[in-house]
Amino acid sequence: MALAIMLGATNGDASEMGLPSVDITAKTGAIDAGAASTSRTPNQVTMGVYDPHSMVKGSDDFQIEHVFVAWQAPDKRALDRKIKSAIRDDRALMISVEPFTHAADWREGGDRLFQDIEDGRFDSEIEWICNTVRDIHRPVYMRWGHEMEDVDGRYPWARNDPEGYRKAFAHFVSRCRTILPEARYVWSPKGHKNLAAYYPGDEFVDIIGIPIWGLEKMDIDYWNRPRRFSETVEEKYERVGQFRKPVMIAELGVSGSRTYKQDWYAEIFNSPEYKTQFPLLETILFFNDKEPYRWPMGYGSPDWRFDPKTLAVLVQR
Repeated sequence: MALAIMLGATNGDASEMGLPSVDITAKTGAIDAGAASTSRTPNQVTMGVYDPHSMVKGSDDFQIEHVFVAWQAPDKRALDRKIKSAIRDDRALMISVEPFTHAADWREGGDRLFQDIEDGRFDSEIEWICNTVRDIHRPVYMRWGHEMEDVDGRYPWARNDPEGYRKAFAHFVSRCRTILPEARYVWSPKGHKNLAAYYPGDEFVDIIGIPIWGLEKMDIDYWNRPRRFSETVEEKYERVGQFRKPVMIAELGVSGSRTYKQDWYAEIFNSPEYKTQFPLLETILFFNDKEPYRWPMGYGSPDWRFDPKTLAVLVQR
């Protein structure tokens, strides 16, 4: 999804949505989500938000600030605003790096993108992004080239070239780690059946992210009833759980009736049971914006937004 940092977009799987969780211990090698989540109990997950319009600025409900950066033409002022926002609100920072090409149309030239990355033609972009957050004294997540296995033409890095993607991801992480050794590097497929072919390897992945979308109309069309949050998470969680890495829901949106949204938010914020069901689930990041792309099958552009007042009513804590 996008729009925060010169934004390429991100999201919306109309036929698949899902994911679950597991206990993060020495087995996974995971580090704590950071100072911003020190109040978290074992039955909680860390909450974060992509909030390009600052609708939940200052909210204590969120401990991670999420921003998208198109690396070849970044909106540096927008990124600086989000860095300052993370520092002000005592949040960690996640940057979704969108590796578009140098072509006039950013989506063209994908057939050369991976080789160009391996050949170092994007090293200056990597170094700029990683250096920009080197000294912010906040925990940092780096999420590079998301939804790579969904080869529908939306992203030049989402191609039928798993080997090229794996090498490009490893190149990014290796270069960025020389600048940000303590950052957590996020591999973030869309959740399709073919995702395993794109897995870069344990040494390059600290956490796995997946998108989850709760769209009531689609639930009714496909399953003949509204589904719950935990139901929607299951399928994708099972697919990424095989890697035994911590899991995050990197983008979560809910759209539908008030009752539908209330059920989802109440489960996410108030019910620890899904943490037992999905023990690897460590983090949930909300997508607090209108969908930037139109979904197929007449679903349009779902509205995932909420403000503090709406959230308080929906959560009812």
